[in-house]
Parts: sequence; C-alpha cells; structure tokens
Amino acid sequence: MNKHSKKILDELCNYLGYDLEGCMCKELHSAVEKDEDLQEYIDSVKKTVSICKEVYKEECLPEDVKANLLDKIKTKKRPTQCDD
Repeated sequence: MNKHSKKILDELCNYLGYDLEGCMCKELHSAVEKDEDLQEYIDSVKKTVSICKEVYKEECLPEDVKANLLDKIKTKKRPTQCDD
C-alpha cells in the first residue's frame, strides 16, 4: 500500500472515531493491503476527488459583488405572518 493510501485510511479511521492503532483500523489496513479490488476502488475515489477539485475550483466573488449580495440579504424584507 502506498503512503497516500495509508494516510487516507488513517484519516478515515480518525473520522469514524477509531483509534489509529486499534483493532478496527488495523483490520481495515490489512483488508486493503490484501484486496486489489479495494485498492483500485480507493485509487478511483482519489482520482474522482482530484478531478472534481480541478473542475469545480473554488472561485471567490469580487468584493463589490459580495458586498452587494450581503446588502441585499440584509435588507430583504421577511414575509409577515397574518393573524387569522
């Protein structure tokens, strides 16, 4: 297993709240090391994430557009409730 895959598995264990040295994480690492299909799946997920990051790069709004948008949000009247 390459370093990057190990890091992903460690992060997954951490995200799920498992101790990195605990049984569950060790089993996960062992399963991935033995299963080529699982390794290919992890690689495909990495590629998908990489492509998504490239295609959907975060773009900041120009300051004037941002200020105008925030102003509109602040000044927008809320609908009034009718008493029946």
